[in-house]
Amino acid sequence: MREDLLKTLLEVPSVSGDEFSVRKVLNEYMGDYFEENTDSIGDSIYFLDGFGEKRILMTAHIDEIGLLVTGATENGFLKVTNVGGFNAKLYVGHGVKICTASGEVYGSVVVHSNMLKNNEFAASDLLIDIGAKTKEEAFSKVQLGNTVVFDTHVRQLMNDCVSARGLDDKSGVYVVMETLKRMREKQHKATIIGAGTVGEETSQHGAVWVANRVKPTEAIVVDVTYTSDYEGMTNAKWGEVKLGKGPVLCVNPICDRKINQKLMELAKEKGIPYQVEVSGGRSCTDADEIHIVGKGVPVVLVSIPLRYMHSPAEVVDKKDLEHAVELLTAYLENA
Repeated sequence: MREDLLKTLLEVPSVSGDEFSVRKVLNEYMGDYFEENTDSIGDSIYFLDGFGEKRILMTAHIDEIGLLVTGATENGFLKVTNVGGFNAKLYVGHGVKICTASGEVYGSVVVHSNMLKNNEFAASDLLIDIGAKTKEEAFSKVQLGNTVVFDTHVRQLMNDCVSARGLDDKSGVYVVMETLKRMREKQHKATIIGAGTVGEETSQHGAVWVANRVKPTEAIVVDVTYTSDYEGMTNAKWGEVKLGKGPVLCVNPICDRKINQKLMELAKEKGIPYQVEVSGGRSCTDADEIHIVGKGVPVVLVSIPLRYMHSPAEVVDKKDLEHAVELLTAYLENA
């Protein structure tokens, strides 16, 4: 697998609403092979023309959760609010970086014992220490609306695992873009469209913009899903999902059963491991919005098993990413 793309994607902060740096990374990676189509909110779209009538859209979201600077105390500590779903206690005592127009500013989230005891602790209770002594000094370096992410690193773990912030959903972005590149060397009838969408963690508006623009006849959304293979998650809500056991196909009222069945048949035929999760309602991914665009779009959800979602050290198995690419490539060859 092309680890350089995944690593570069993970190193670039991209809190919802501020994803343009990821678009630059994708264009550098894909630009020699595809012409980039963009929009004003930061979606990146790449086309691989076919001669058939099908138009298959593959998407993964490029945004991540984080914080926004909302103010500062008189003695220079930054106030914030959250962007996307998260647990405020995960930030307490953690290093962070603030993304400003002039570069990154580093800080430490204030921690004291009362915070850890407070069960109702929220984003509005967080304060970030950047070393400033006054409000004026803080705002000489930081502006209202600047985004904030965990200050973490991409780490290689044992058994092909990777730990990083933002694997939700840059692991999916990697799968979509790598699949699209491999399909350049394959025979295919369908026009294939690969997109990195913005805003999934907050509004899912990027997926709506993209689907309305490209008018797909069907869509494959690549995101992440919870695993059940560590302490405290033995009875996962949607079933048994483990790292290293392959991508996860979602069976629910939104996901198209015919496409899912074809994916399962191809996986068995090609010897590609896969897993199944079941849910009875919305998928809580971009699939929910793409499904109802225009006259309706048949959609499936292919997920990467992920440990510790929305934490500073999410974990995936690189084998699952490679198997996801192999499965999607097999499907697109036969579409």
